[in-house]
Amino acid sequence: MSKNEVSNQVIEVNRICTGTEVHGTLKSTSDIRIDGFFEGKINTLGKLVIGEFAKLIGEATCKSCDIWGEADGKIVVKEVFGLRKSGKIKGKVSCQKIFIEEGGEFN
Repeated sequence: MSKNEVSNQVIEVNRICTGTEVHGTLKSTSDIRIDGFFEGKINTLGKLVIGEFAKLIGEATCKSCDIWGEADGKIVVKEVFGLRKSGKIKGKVSCQKIFIEEGGEFN
């Protein structure tokens, strides 16, 4: 990239905020962050983040995933799955790479 070129890359994130409850199907080409409650199916070409006080019930397919809150269901990750120290998952996970921080609960 030359000095005169400017990168206009915009990081787009779909967000379900704290106090919000969603039931259904969510499809996106961008990242998704859940800080509320989601029940259903998620399919994204980007990263899926389940926030510290969030809960996901259902199925998710994504490029990468970080779980800080709770997930119950099936998660298919094309690259890296991360379970953080406050994270809890009950169900099935399919991924290329996985890391679980001390304190993370995998059942």
